[in-house]
Order: sequence, then C-alpha cells, then structure tokens
Amino acid sequence: MSRKKSSSLLVVSFLALAVGLLTALIGLAESRAQDSPRHHDFFPVSVWYTGGQVRAPMIEPVTAKSRAEWKKDLEQVKKLGFNTVRCWLEWAYNEKEEGKYDFSSLQLLTDLAAEVGLKVICQVYIDSAPEWVGQKYPDSAFVASNDLKVHSQSAPGFCFDHPGVQEKILEFFSAAARAVKNKPAFYGWDLWSEPHIINWSEVYHLGDLRYVQFCYCPSSQARFREWLRKKYGSVEKLNQAWHRTFRSFEEVEPPRFGTILTYSDYVDWQEYISDKLAEDLALKAWAIKKVFPESVVTSHSAIPGLFSRPSWDGTPDDRKMNDSVDYYGVSIYPKHAGAARPWSPFFRAAGLDFVRSMSLKNEGFYVGELQAGYGVFGMKVSLPVTAADLRDWMWSMVAYGARAINIYAYYPMSSGYEAGGYGLIELDGKITPRAEEAGRIARVITRNMDLFLKARPPKAEIAIVYNPLAHMVGGQQTFTFEGQPVGYNNLSESLQGVHRAFFERGLKVDFIHVRDLKEKAAGYRLLIAPYPVMISQPYVQDLIRYVEQGGMLLVEARAGWIDEKGFAFPVIPGGGLDRVLGCREARLLPIPKTGQMTISQSHPALPWLKPGDRLNTVFFEETFEITDNKARVLATSPDGQPMLVLAPYGKGQAIIAGSFLGSAYHHFRNPNNGKFLAGLAEWLGLKPELEIESQPEKALLEWRLLEGLDYCLLFVFNRGEEKAKAALITSWPWSRIELKNLETGERIHFKRDQNRQSFDLELEPQGVVVLLARKI
Repeated sequence: MSRKKSSSLLVVSFLALAVGLLTALIGLAESRAQDSPRHHDFFPVSVWYTGGQVRAPMIEPVTAKSRAEWKKDLEQVKKLGFNTVRCWLEWAYNEKEEGKYDFSSLQLLTDLAAEVGLKVICQVYIDSAPEWVGQKYPDSAFVASNDLKVHSQSAPGFCFDHPGVQEKILEFFSAAARAVKNKPAFYGWDLWSEPHIINWSEVYHLGDLRYVQFCYCPSSQARFREWLRKKYGSVEKLNQAWHRTFRSFEEVEPPRFGTILTYSDYVDWQEYISDKLAEDLALKAWAIKKVFPESVVTSHSAIPGLFSRPSWDGTPDDRKMNDSVDYYGVSIYPKHAGAARPWSPFFRAAGLDFVRSMSLKNEGFYVGELQAGYGVFGMKVSLPVTAADLRDWMWSMVAYGARAINIYAYYPMSSGYEAGGYGLIELDGKITPRAEEAGRIARVITRNMDLFLKARPPKAEIAIVYNPLAHMVGGQQTFTFEGQPVGYNNLSESLQGVHRAFFERGLKVDFIHVRDLKEKAAGYRLLIAPYPVMISQPYVQDLIRYVEQGGMLLVEARAGWIDEKGFAFPVIPGGGLDRVLGCREARLLPIPKTGQMTISQSHPALPWLKPGDRLNTVFFEETFEITDNKARVLATSPDGQPMLVLAPYGKGQAIIAGSFLGSAYHHFRNPNNGKFLAGLAEWLGLKPELEIESQPEKALLEWRLLEGLDYCLLFVFNRGEEKAKAALITSWPWSRIELKNLETGERIHFKRDQNRQSFDLELEPQGVVVLLARKI
C-alpha cells in the first residue's frame, strides 16, 4: 500500500478517534456533574490481592479449590482491618482469544469480597497483551526513534494509537465493566498503572534508553500529525516554527534527534505526548463509565511528577491526567530497591505536596501503590520495611489529603526480578507485625471515615510555580554548565529547595501548574517561580498580571530567557518581565560549583538577614542593569554588581534573584538561603496556623491539618531519630475545644494563658499522633 493511501486511511481513523475522544470528554464531564455519592462516601484502604499468590499482573486460574482458598485469604484481610481488596485484570490472560472474555476470577473474587464484607477495586493491565493482537495487527508494534521494532513478549503489548488495537482495548474495558456492574461489592477501577508510552520492558537492545524515544509506528506518527494540524492550522505555519520545508502534513515525522537550528519540533513532540497520555486515559475512563457510570475511575503515576521529567519514557503530566479521571494518584515506595537511600522527610513532603496540588480539582488523590515490604531488584535489596514505617507512611498519605490507600502487595512477589519483595505478609501466609499495624490503621480510618472524607487541607497562601517546559531548554541537547547529561533534573532540585525552606518552618505551600496561573494565581499572597528559564509567553503574561493586581512574585535567574518555541527573548528577563522587575540582564557568568551573593542593605523584605550575610548561588551568576529608579538592590555579586533586585509594579512587587537559590539550598543547605526564601512570608505577615516549641530544640517535627466544618484533624510526626517533646501552640478561633487522640480516645489537656492555647505531646522517633479537635 502506498504511503499516501496508508496516511489517508489513518487520517480517517484519527478523525474517528477525535470524535470518540470528544464523546468521552463530554461523557466524563456529565458524569462529574452528576457527582456520584460513591466518590465521596467511601475511603478505600486495601491490599493488592487477586486470588492465590501470583504477582501482578499474572492471574491464577479458577479451580475447584479457589473459592475456599481465596475466601480464607479475604477473611484474613478483613480480620486485619482492611475495608477493600484491590485485584487486577490482565488483557493477555482475560482475552486469550479475540472476543472471548474470561472474567471468572474477577467475578468470583468480587462475590467472595461481598461475603466477607470487603469492597473491590480492580487494576486493569493492558501493558501485557495476548498474542493474537500482534498477529491480527502486525503494524501495531511499538517502534523506537531509531526505527527498531519492539517484539512484544506479552509486555509491553502494542501501541494504543493503532485504531484496531485501540478499539479492542476499549472493548475489553467495557466488557470488564459489564461483568461486574451488578455486583454491589464492586467499587471502582484503576485504568492505568504508572502510565508511560511503553511499560515493563527493559529494551536496552534498542540503544541508550536516555535517548531512545517512543512511539514511531505509522499510527503514532499519523496521530501526531493530526495534533500538529490542530495546533498550527497550516503546513506553512508549521514550517515556520520548525524551520522545515514540508509540502503537506503527510510528510511530517516526529523528531528523532536534535539539531543546532531549532528544537521547536522536540517541544511539540513532548507536549503532544503528555496530551496524548491524558487523552488515552480519558478514552479508557469513558469505556468504563458508559457501561458502569457509578463506578469510580482512577489511575496513578510511578512517582510524584515533581521528581520526573517529560523525556523519561513518555512521562505523564499529573495535572493533565487529573482531568481524565475521578481521582489520579501515585505510587509511593520510600524504600524501593532502585533508590540509593530511603526517602528523606523533605523529599517525601515535597512529593506529596506536589501530588496533592496537582489533584486539587478532584479534592484528593489516590495512593495507587504504597510499599508493603522490603524492595528487591535482582540481587539488590532495600532496607526492611517495619511496622513503624507503615504507620508513618499511611498516616502521612492521609494527612496530605489522600482519598484511598492501596498497599502493594498482600503476598510478596512470587516471580520475576522482584521475587520475594514488596509483600505485607510472608509467602507462606505468616502474618507480620507490619500487616497488623497497617490493618489497625485501616480500621481507624474506616471507623472515622466520615471525618476524613469531609475534611480538606487548609488553603495555602504561598505557591511554587511548576512549569514543565523548563525541562526542555536546549531540546535534546539539555546540558547544565557542569555538563550533566539528559536526565539531570535541575527544575526538580530548584522546586525541592524552595519547598524545603518553607517546610522547615511549618509554612504550607501549594505547587501551581502554569496552566492554572490565569485562574488561580490571584488566590496566593506569594508566588515563587524557580528555574524559570523557559516559559510560554501566555504564562509570562499571567505572572505580570498577578503582580499588577497586587501579588508578590519571586523569580530566579534568566526568567523568560527562552519562549515556548525555543527562541530567546530579545531582553532578559523576557516577555515584559524586565519592566516588572525594574532591571535587565547586564552580565552572565557560569559558576563551576557554587558562588555567593552578599546582602547589601537592610530591608523589610529581608527580615532574617542583615548586610554582609551571604547566600549560596549555583550554575549562573546573573547581574543586572537597573532600569527603574524605584527598584532596590538587596544583594550584590562578589564584585559589587546588582544580583538581587526588588521593584514595585502596579499594585504589587517583584524580586529577581540572579541565580538558582532553591537549587543551591537543596544542595548546600546554607541557612541564609532558607532565611531569604521563608523570610518573604514573614515580610508579608504569613504565619503558620500552628507553632511547635520542641525539646530538643532541633527536633524535626512536622504537623499537618485537615479541616472540617466544625472540627479539624491534626497529625503530628516526629521525623527525627530522637525522642521529642513538643508544645503545640494553636490559633484555632473556637473558644471551647474538645481535643482527643483519635486512635486511643484519650483526652488531651489544653492550656490557656492570655491569647494562647497550647498542649503538650511526646513522640518517639518516627512517632505519629493523630488528634481530633472539635468545636463545643
């Protein structure tokens, strides 16, 4: 078949896809408008189990013994305290022959769950596909950017962009929904575990996976062309953006490597992939909802998006994914075998705040997977997972606004390179202390479900801007000055450093996605844009408007250097930010490792710093020419040039720092960097809702609040390695308060003197106290 004819057929197919996607989005919107009460009246706390001891996504066949054996396991799950079991389907197993579905294991498990009093959530795995798919659609294999084909070995399956494959996948989802739609115990679905373009396959034979991209099959290329057609409208505009000479859209292919000319093509490709992943998820959700509208549909990323970047195997944009389902979420493995060390409290807090913030529209997130046991990766094993770990992790998820916790897994992995790992109990069925502790917490959550479901984290007044485009400076030639290659995550480190400065002082922050600036920025008193080196012009205008209307903005070095097409702005700060900041770039120097800027004057914006104090800088030393006589120089470079500038603009004010202070704080921990960042909140009069006086003074204590109508839930964590005493000072507006330990029922004594309310706690290392405060 000629390429022209083949392309025409694919265009017709993708017009059908566009209609289907529009139908799906309308259907999902109507479903949300009806707002099924099931979404808000249940808090699942589950273990992953699908009958027998096989690891996901494998499925044990139903036999004469299955009913008795599976029911015994489910009775134990219920006895431990869990309220839900999370099972799974696998396309390769459940549709071994085209159109012949075998959902007997799902149906039996759901019936048994009903008998013992458990709800059911089902994970659907499409990433391992039956052999007939490849035989029927030989052109549906994944193709890498070097044109090498991936021959599926059950995983990674076949490309969802292929119209025939997509049709069969969506039919599979709908058939699964029909199989359980009349079973009361069935609650909801996870439609996609850890979405990527290609999953579960270490295809190292294709080349260096840092550079190999997916998918370049004919169907994916056709779908990309339709996305480009919608964005640009004409091939002439595409040619102008890409510096190419295409005669029609049919000639266009996704970029395979970078050139010195432009990387607009690469930016488009990465943006398309994140759009495509969200669209694919919406199509899967609609395939379920049109059959079983009252069931809850969810999905979850492999890690918080804060720690990822778009070029990593087609990583999703968490904010976009939240638009496609009732709840989006994340996998949390603080002691994963692949990690160099267990997650620190700062790393975990930043990740959870990011997940929570990207999910604000859905009023919560699902923890799709929470690590149950020690990690295994071949011969590499992690530190043990203890009962104290599970207690800490589970309450942390709840405290940050989770609406479900799914513990992975009940039995350890029975096979594969993770064999023996990640289990809550032992493979022989022995119950572990961590299983008992996790079940006990599940029982507390179930008993107080209404309190948790009707409470929300308080609204933050500080937001950190998340701008994923900043990952793409240089396109595929993304190098820092130090020569770090593709994969180094400068944006993430800057975001983490800024977050840490506020976390250490009990100041709560949100992350705000750039796409939400227009509607939501005005709700924050302080906006911080770390690593703003590449940003779309419309989002620059949103930042300018924010300051004009009275906001306080901090941006780091080279703000608005590059636009969304990969072109440099004529003046830096770019896009009009120079007018807002009262200065323009005068000089840019690379820093081999770290440098310094020195505070040059006392100023209310620097409440915790004095002249002569030094802040660490990293990567760049950017100095400025002052262009507005109202601007004030707050800090200078080693040779005395302006490096930290504050300027009024409209009703607000803005500061630019001529380096990456957040990243420097992440790496070097200079206290002055933290004092500068968090001092801006002090300057604006932003105080934490609760203060802690601890012994020892440097104890690492964290508190989180969930607020209900006439009550709040307070979580206090000892993140340190020493026992700590804490006096907690509150500013709750209620004159009479009843305070008790939610787990034990013990009353907590309040001390009142003058305008201050306080109470005392003692916490063991890794200790957690969950308190309920009620207005009386």
